[in-house]
Amino acid sequence: MEFERKPPSLLELCVRNVIDNLRYVDNMDGVEMQLLKRIMPHCTLEQLTRIESRTDMDISPVTDVLWKRFYQQQFGEDNMNLVVKKMKQSGARYKWKDLFKAKTEKQKEVEEVMGERLRKKYQAQKAERESKQIKICTKVPPSSKRSWFGGSGGSSSLSNSSYKSPILKKARMEVDSRAKMQATIQRNTFARSSQPTRMTSPNGQPLRSTTIHRPNSTITITKPTGGLNRPVQKQNTRPKF
Repeated sequence: MEFERKPPSLLELCVRNVIDNLRYVDNMDGVEMQLLKRIMPHCTLEQLTRIESRTDMDISPVTDVLWKRFYQQQFGEDNMNLVVKKMKQSGARYKWKDLFKAKTEKQKEVEEVMGERLRKKYQAQKAERESKQIKICTKVPPSSKRSWFGGSGGSSSLSNSSYKSPILKKARMEVDSRAKMQATIQRNTFARSSQPTRMTSPNGQPLRSTTIHRPNSTITITKPTGGLNRPVQKQNTRPKF
């Protein structure tokens, strides 16, 4: 006699249908505990959190062991055994749902503190690297020949206003001052050296000698001071026959 397979009951079909569609289940109100023991172990962490938070009746007798399993998966078996040991020593009893929530929040706080420390350390290292870098001055002093050879004070005031750094401003002022002093000395030397000097030629004709000193050369000009301003002719010394 062949074995006849018994068809599943309506209840069994309903349980299977609920298990296959747990992602759509919102709560378990009105479901018996025996059925919950068959359905809830198939929940993921997200499904278990959603269903238990939206179910009005207390289903912790079924879900407590499930939260213990998720605690072990999330934080390790050693950590779970340590919690069990502390509860035995203290005699206190806590739901694994609450322990899982407290541990998650504590771990989140630790991660935030560590992240903040890493950010501060990175900022300090970045600031130290920037302080050791060479900073290039983008401002270039104006190239004006007039300011270097006794020009007016307008270029000096312009250069002073274009430099915000006190060191560069002071150096620019010293260069302008030295250039002005050098130009004044050159003008005085040229004025003194350009005065004419009176001399007398070998034939007795008065001469005027003018010496001009330039930065790179000296020129002496000698001219007769007579009324004709003509050069002195040489006498004919040839013998007569």
